[in-house]
Amino acid sequence: DEKRKGEERLSSIFNSQAGSSPLSSSYTILRPGGLEEPKKNEILGPSALEISQGDVLAGIVSRADLAEVTVELALSNVANLRNTALELYYTDSVQPCEGRFKPLLSNGAIPRLHGDTYEELFRDIQPNIDFY
Repeated sequence: DEKRKGEERLSSIFNSQAGSSPLSSSYTILRPGGLEEPKKNEILGPSALEISQGDVLAGIVSRADLAEVTVELALSNVANLRNTALELYYTDSVQPCEGRFKPLLSNGAIPRLHGDTYEELFRDIQPNIDFY
């Protein structure tokens, strides 16, 4: 699909610049869940959020939380956030992207990352996770 082609192209561009400074030539693809504002337009914060990788799980997330996570990712110097892609949504809204991924919700094959702080939420993100 077109999303996959675009992400592969982005990855190849940055990978071709591997000889330059890793800080200036890295990417993080953030795939937010469906954008839905909670009744109160509040930032629920990291403890309400879940991150997964592989483009198999999704959910909803508010624009406020998406904006805050985007800033936290951009300001972070953590190496595991470079050259990777991740999905972001509220833990209580998680669902498989396609029916064939439904078993992955319960069998633990896909790590579902949580944390009370952004540092904890981002800690176990893996670089270069491919699609399932």
